[in-house]
Amino acid sequence: MSSPLYVDGGDVECSRQEVSEIRQTTTKPSFLRKWGPALVAIAGVLAVNALLLGPTGSKIPSLNSRQLSAQNVREERTQAVLDMEWDHEADLKRGLSNMRNSRNLSESDGGVMEYTRRRHRYLGEYVHVDVSDQFSLFGKLSISLIYFAFWVFLMFPNWFLPIGRPGIALGGGLCMVVFRYILLLTGQGPAFDAAKVIILEPLFLLFGLMLTTIYLEKMERGGLFDKLRDSLDDPVNWKRSAKIMAMSTIGSAAVMNDSVVLIFSGVVVDLCVRHKVANSLPYLLSLATTANTGSALTMTGNPQNILIVSLAYDDISWTEFLSNMVLPVTAASIINAVMLFCYYSGELFPGSSGLLECFGIVFSGNRTPEMLAQEHAYHARNVTSQDDVVDSSGWTVWSKIQIVIVAIFLVCFAVGLDVCVTSICAGAVLMVLAAWKRQHYDPKPKLVEYDAEGNALPPKKMYDMDGNEIEPEEEELVTESETTLTEVDYGLLMLFIGQFILIGSFDDTGVPQAFFSAAMGGCAEQMTSVPCVYWFVLVITILSNVASNVPVVQMLAATFPYATPYDWMQVSFSATIAGNLTMLGSAANMIVAFQAAKVGDRTFTSERHAPFGIPSTILSLYAGTFLLSMVHFSPECSVKLGECDE
Repeated sequence: MSSPLYVDGGDVECSRQEVSEIRQTTTKPSFLRKWGPALVAIAGVLAVNALLLGPTGSKIPSLNSRQLSAQNVREERTQAVLDMEWDHEADLKRGLSNMRNSRNLSESDGGVMEYTRRRHRYLGEYVHVDVSDQFSLFGKLSISLIYFAFWVFLMFPNWFLPIGRPGIALGGGLCMVVFRYILLLTGQGPAFDAAKVIILEPLFLLFGLMLTTIYLEKMERGGLFDKLRDSLDDPVNWKRSAKIMAMSTIGSAAVMNDSVVLIFSGVVVDLCVRHKVANSLPYLLSLATTANTGSALTMTGNPQNILIVSLAYDDISWTEFLSNMVLPVTAASIINAVMLFCYYSGELFPGSSGLLECFGIVFSGNRTPEMLAQEHAYHARNVTSQDDVVDSSGWTVWSKIQIVIVAIFLVCFAVGLDVCVTSICAGAVLMVLAAWKRQHYDPKPKLVEYDAEGNALPPKKMYDMDGNEIEPEEEELVTESETTLTEVDYGLLMLFIGQFILIGSFDDTGVPQAFFSAAMGGCAEQMTSVPCVYWFVLVITILSNVASNVPVVQMLAATFPYATPYDWMQVSFSATIAGNLTMLGSAANMIVAFQAAKVGDRTFTSERHAPFGIPSTILSLYAGTFLLSMVHFSPECSVKLGECDE
């Protein structure tokens, strides 16, 4: 039996009409098959929390003596900080570098109390400053309505007008700026500094990564980028998906999830095109979901983890962070992979009769007739295209240069140098090398015209008004600004700018904070203690998908400035894994969708992501939370507040 995407197991590609007919004849899953797991997962998580806390929260335990003592210490420290006089000139004399790096100042310079004030002065662009009391009720409701309206538009960008997510986000940001100015004039709200809520570091990082990716791909055919893509290739569908997941998990832990998805989104789409895959969604989900999950492993895996380490009251080391996250991230990765194989068994295991056969294929290496046909077609294409493919068995000097630059790039990431500067410098170095290679090394294009019979025509001569021959001018060089730099996805940068403005204005209203306080109830002072921790991660998951995970971290840093290292571990894990719940839950999801749509693949949409994302996220989140609450190495008390001494 042959695969429906091939003719007699050969390498004849189906026409677009044939592929369309195949998709139309494919039986669409029923509502229960599509949304059943998500509904069961939602009902299950509500039932678990109702069982642990009671339907009305009646089972919430009272604070113990240690928690009451910690609460008193925190209140005293907060009041002492508020009463402390702030001498800005003295701060400048001490120097910004000392204020940023040292958390052990002398008592005369403010001591440990200075840390909280320092966050708001020198990390002010990251820390939420409460201005909610300056809004009227109308101002809060109207801003919330605008935010949720554009949230829906971003989730389903094709419902009304084909503007696209970048246009929707930018339009929403401009609308928010104008409306906030109207509220200011009418006395319904405070002034809105839109430039302050735009976090520039992710924008610089994305630009640098896009620049680096473009030049890695275009510098040389058969070079490093092509070799990396070929390493993920496999004729067996589930193995190709597994390779993508392994690469995405490890890469995200090492160099940040946004970096990995930006580099490999095009690679995954290219692999799907190469194998004539009718549904690329399982492979794009393999990339996006594991990028989010893997990024939870290290403090440099995603922006919210970096922010947590910067804002945490107690110091958190890189090894401490990793040791706490190994078990929950491993469990979440396994659950996500198993659910992906089960949910998309038809695409990843073509011809299989059920889940038992799928697992048998994974562990025993069996093949169905459809899988064998795809393998035969894969090898047949490779044989027939050998003459057209550049020999990539060796490493040219340009590939070696790329490896050196990428190695230096990763080392700079690992030692803690500024990721934005590192990525932009890597892209700039590759740009200079590519321009020099194109000018001095690559063969010049021959601009020769031919007649109907294929004979070369002599170059045309031009004459002036007096009949004198005009000497041809030297051909003007084509610059990088006219070629490669135009391929940077500036629309993606506009998407994030618009989202920053929307989220920043919504955060000002205090609605997310009010929702958090109301939802937590009696668990607010013991949010990471069992059984409250399971309700806490659910609330964080909801907020992360409504207001994004980075603003949630900002909000918690301002609401609970003395949270313990273990508290921040739970926040980091839940806010990161929550990114897989919906399309807007993580920047990595948006990047994958945008990059795939740029090359014509629009299968990664909100309505197709959610049926898998909801059950996978909830199971991964609760399994990981259970393991983290049972096995963790970070203290459940604040060392600097002296809670641990008691």
